[in-house]
Amino acid sequence: MAVPYRFVPPLNGGHKAAYGFCTFLAKERPFVCLSTDNNASENAPFRLLPLFRDKLYKYISPLVAWRCFRALKQEQAVVCITFQPFIAPLLLPVARWLGIPLHIYIQNLEYRRFRSMGRWFWPVLFGLEWLSFRLAQQLYFISPDDLPPAIRAFGIAAKKCSVVPYGTPHQQPPDDVTEARRAIREQHGFGEAEFLIIFFGPQSYQPNLEAVELIIHQLNPLLLEKAAFPYRFLICGGGLPKRYQGLASYPNVEYLGFVEDIEAYVKAADVMINPVNTGGGVKTKLIEAIALGKTVVSSRTGALGVRAEACGPQLVVVDDEDYEGYCSALLRLQAAPATTTPPAFYKTYYWGNIIREMLGDKF
Repeated sequence: MAVPYRFVPPLNGGHKAAYGFCTFLAKERPFVCLSTDNNASENAPFRLLPLFRDKLYKYISPLVAWRCFRALKQEQAVVCITFQPFIAPLLLPVARWLGIPLHIYIQNLEYRRFRSMGRWFWPVLFGLEWLSFRLAQQLYFISPDDLPPAIRAFGIAAKKCSVVPYGTPHQQPPDDVTEARRAIREQHGFGEAEFLIIFFGPQSYQPNLEAVELIIHQLNPLLLEKAAFPYRFLICGGGLPKRYQGLASYPNVEYLGFVEDIEAYVKAADVMINPVNTGGGVKTKLIEAIALGKTVVSSRTGALGVRAEACGPQLVVVDDEDYEGYCSALLRLQAAPATTTPPAFYKTYYWGNIIREMLGDKF
């Protein structure tokens, strides 16, 4: 496995995807992860080799290629999986020299994600993905919705593509929700009757920042008019630009910044909201929240790639920019008894099941 960026400890959805994948793959097969030298490798529950620095030149460095070659040969690797297409051109000749296949785990179609965000360099990403996907022996897509457009856009064979979703380490709803609810409310002085609506994710990521703007300027004003109960939006995640530091001035909005234990805050909340309308791939926060027993109200774009039939009543999808629909869903959920995440969700999204199904008898 090659993860060409710092991901231990995991701080965002991309990190958690790599961390969970590595953790559970290491339970099933002899395993080593090649990565950067700024990981907290002593805290990783798998073998992690710090082979190169977390600098841009790592993608073209002959020294990095040599170190990867030497490590994979010494470990007698039978396959190399990379957690990013951009380092695949460097690893492809390494894998060829060793006579082993190169596989790529695809969290997003990056060219589509950056094109949706209006970034000028998306054609460069398209070219890199085109090369990597065509030359790799196997492609694992985190989202089933990315598979058909990838096959069309890159001209790749469907037989070398499969879906390996983002997973959760949980196998059932948590049993400490009441304790987390009490502790977080006491810590921040939230009233027991307040309906807590959480949104989390790094605000340095444009789609998350856009979602914060929608909460402030669209959803909160509507809910202020319609709600006959006390409520509060909890916004968690670091990287908020300075121009938004006045969030505390908005009624019923609490910006908590980066929190060390996001799971405790999700458990303490009554519902999660996911009004993300841009970006690509699976919104991992949605799976994390449902795994913790929360109901999620999401935009249609924000729910792409998630198997709604496995989520049951825990996933409520509204059309993008249908803010009246968001408010109606929140009002309905506040008045209704809480529901429980169904067993089908954990059967589908537990990392252990995902990895075992991916491995099969292939390697």
